[in-house]
Amino acid sequence: MRVSATVISAALMVASAGLVGAQGSDSSDIAFYAKEDGAAAGRIADYVQTVRLAPKEPDIRPNRDVKEQANSELTQIIAYYDAAIRHDPQDDDAYFHRGIANFYAGDRSQALVDLGKASKLDPKYPYYPLWIDIIDRRANAASNLPQAIANLDMTKWPAPVIRLFLGETTPADVLAAADDPDANTKQGQICEANFYSGELALQQGAEDQAARLFTLAAAGCPRSFVEGPAASSELEALGGKR
Repeated sequence: MRVSATVISAALMVASAGLVGAQGSDSSDIAFYAKEDGAAAGRIADYVQTVRLAPKEPDIRPNRDVKEQANSELTQIIAYYDAAIRHDPQDDDAYFHRGIANFYAGDRSQALVDLGKASKLDPKYPYYPLWIDIIDRRANAASNLPQAIANLDMTKWPAPVIRLFLGETTPADVLAAADDPDANTKQGQICEANFYSGELALQQGAEDQAARLFTLAAAGCPRSFVEGPAASSELEALGGKR
């Protein structure tokens, strides 16, 4: 799923410059600046090349300093989207991004609240119920995905991924469906096929298979897709179990 990497990077750069929480500054103003000043956000994005939800090097077990840095970045992302939501309480994209950050920060309850709000604001966007399903399954909760598909267009991507989670298809079928004559579209869909197949493998207890798929996603996802850093987070968690 494509994310606004420029906006998040802008927020992190503003935070690293000491503007978040600084005397005389207002976090909602920071959110407005990052969202509205496209030229400035573009320049900042050139400096901060991407936003990390977790360390990017999945083959290396992170040390305490790296984990603390990742947690600090998650805190900054959450603070940024707190401000964005105060500026526009109807911004479903902001609730989604905050929800993902909360999930990888370990707050599943708040993640579900955020993703639920995003889904209510835009019930036709397929990635919201998909991520709700992923988080629900981590808590062994019942899936609401069968009910959610009534609002979704199941004739186009990521319908194959959703069918995978409904038990109607296989990872191999999803990967085959990800093929596309456009190279950029193909890269993004293969990224998602690998990541979400990895999530399903993880749910089924196949950790080695999940790690293989997350490694492919972490290496192959476009920079503007949330699945890449999410895959790195999953790999970090798997590494900690072994």
